[in-house]
Amino acid sequence: MDKKYWLLMKSNVYADFKEKQALLYDTDSGKCLTLSQGEQIALVKALYEDLNLGSIEVSSCDLTDVEKGTCIRLLNDYGMARLVAKDECPTKPVALVPILSLNKDVDKLMDKEEGKLLLSKDITKYLLDVNIQLTDYCPQSCPHCSGYCKQFPCCTQGRESIGQLSAESLEKLLRQVSHYPVRTINITGGDIYTYEHLDLFSSLFAAGTKMLNFYVSYLNYRPHEIVDCHRIHILVNAPLHTDRLKEVITQTKKKDVCFHVIVEDGQQYEAIASVLEEAQIEDFQIHPFYNGNNIDFFKENVYLSKEDIESCKLSIREIFRNQKMNANFFGSLYFYPDGTVKANPNSKALGNIMNDEIVDVIFKEMIDNTAWRKVRDATPCNGCVYQFICPPLSNYELAIGKTDLCTVNTL
Repeated sequence: MDKKYWLLMKSNVYADFKEKQALLYDTDSGKCLTLSQGEQIALVKALYEDLNLGSIEVSSCDLTDVEKGTCIRLLNDYGMARLVAKDECPTKPVALVPILSLNKDVDKLMDKEEGKLLLSKDITKYLLDVNIQLTDYCPQSCPHCSGYCKQFPCCTQGRESIGQLSAESLEKLLRQVSHYPVRTINITGGDIYTYEHLDLFSSLFAAGTKMLNFYVSYLNYRPHEIVDCHRIHILVNAPLHTDRLKEVITQTKKKDVCFHVIVEDGQQYEAIASVLEEAQIEDFQIHPFYNGNNIDFFKENVYLSKEDIESCKLSIREIFRNQKMNANFFGSLYFYPDGTVKANPNSKALGNIMNDEIVDVIFKEMIDNTAWRKVRDATPCNGCVYQFICPPLSNYELAIGKTDLCTVNTL
């Protein structure tokens, strides 16, 4: 007798289907299952069709079928689905499998005037981080100076001498930001110590309402009553001046400091890390820098493998987020000495703080999408089942000009 069953998916299993592959990801356990056989993909697709509501009828014949039976056993073994005998449960069971549906999708809202009004409502809540370059002046001549800041937070000289952000511009910016739910404000230069209006920070942030970070080259660091009251990020790059780094370590021993190690190869890392290790520095971050000639270093240390991607446990909310926004870029604005405002160091300008209100800049970014909503929707990522399990695009992809910094072979 051909016995009937319900094959019922768990409600927390995310699925993605491409031309020749399917992926199932259990957001509870973090288990990941990929399928490449046509009948197996078709069976799972049926489970995710709207009308089937996460369950389909299968028979004992299906269980003995090579492809279908293997697929059903895999789903059961991975804890992603279970079989329910139909004679024990005559009524079709329902599982609300995760499928993204947004009432406030930006692309849909832009098509109508009332949608744009809805989008602009409470738009200031989207601003999370503010990055301010106070000056482009710096007495140092670091190699790749203009490139560092394109890949990670860092000070930089201007290619053309712009000078410094005016006191009027800074006051206007800080006045607006004080009313926004901004988490952190990151301050860079040039050499921030040459900025004439550092005292403006002491009055606004005396109450500690915002997290204030100062980014400083180790070659430029010196004790300062305002800077030293906040979080200091010391940037260390090659060629290393060992004695100077040791001096800075001594000067900042009792301060709130994080060291940032900028490296282009393993040799540079060893040289800088050995000094930090000798001084027992535990609060530091490593920033690989792509210089145009060290792609092998990136393949070894930055590129993700399939195992790396699958080991990152994600919630349904995070996967859906990856489909519509970029968690690396979203909520950040960058302000430059001439007043220019960008959503990312690698994107086009959105306005100028002297002429535009921040709320208008945020709205423009939501519409123009120069960075905040950049997702993995281009080739080859859009043909990969790991498309939205993979971390969002970063500035490394933009700098290298390659979206798939991984070793996953897209079929």
